[in-house]
Amino acid sequence: IATLRDLRQKHVPLLKSMAEEGLSAIKRVYGVDNDQIRIFIHYQPQFYHFHIHFTRLENEVGCSVERGHLVSDVLQNLEIDDECYCKRIISYKLLKGSPLENLIQMYSYDEV
Repeated sequence: IATLRDLRQKHVPLLKSMAEEGLSAIKRVYGVDNDQIRIFIHYQPQFYHFHIHFTRLENEVGCSVERGHLVSDVLQNLEIDDECYCKRIISYKLLKGSPLENLIQMYSYDEV
């Protein structure tokens, strides 16, 4: 699994386990209750190996609507449609000067 696009229904138990184990560790180590934690997946990810993020609700870094996808929503979408994330359009914020933006610019100018 590299990104959100690779997820299928068969990954639902893995995602649930990752979320449960993470929440359990956070509660044990930091004493933070589950209802104070946001769990999300980045798309586009910074690193192309699948991982999920845990943050306190007060922390807004990295969970903007253009990038962060709540694990609870991802689980529900996969349970509804096995190919949800390989079929749908996923909007995201592209940073100016990023390698992907540079490639898009390079190929866009070649076609003009």
